[in-house]
Amino acid sequence: ILNNVDSSAPKFIDLFCGSGGLSLGFRQEDYVLNLANDIEPCCIDTYSHNHPETPRKHIVLGDINKVITNMENLLRFNTTDVVIGGPPCQGFSMANRQRLIDDPRNYLYKSYVKVVDMIKPKFFIMENVKGMLSVINQVKEDFVNIGYTVSANVVNAKNFGIPQNRERL
Repeated sequence: ILNNVDSSAPKFIDLFCGSGGLSLGFRQEDYVLNLANDIEPCCIDTYSHNHPETPRKHIVLGDINKVITNMENLLRFNTTDVVIGGPPCQGFSMANRQRLIDDPRNYLYKSYVKVVDMIKPKFFIMENVKGMLSVINQVKEDFVNIGYTVSANVVNAKNFGIPQNRERL
């Protein structure tokens, strides 16, 4: 499985990959992972287990900003068609009753923007909590400033056959 990759298949990068749920959808549509990254060791272990088709060296543990500085050496392929991911959002979460606009986790989306700007994929998908609507104009502006047309929508998992009532932006 590891060496049997369709070189013409679209390639993707998954940032803040967690266990790889978003990647799974792309894999089911025949996309091939170029790079996955998360800062949590348990996420990397789970991602690797869930995606055995990807060589472990392209499932990278570490701070996103260190990954950015070493991006060229970490990529599996020279081209990337899409960047996906959900930067940490605890600072915007409605579950966080002490939401702080200055929560440092709120700025990790800027690292995501930086990767999109570096890679220049055909498109990107960034998912987050509904609470991020409070800063959506700034987030959209950041992507517009690097050349993308952006739309933001709130969707509920229950409307897509998922057995949970979970809204995401």
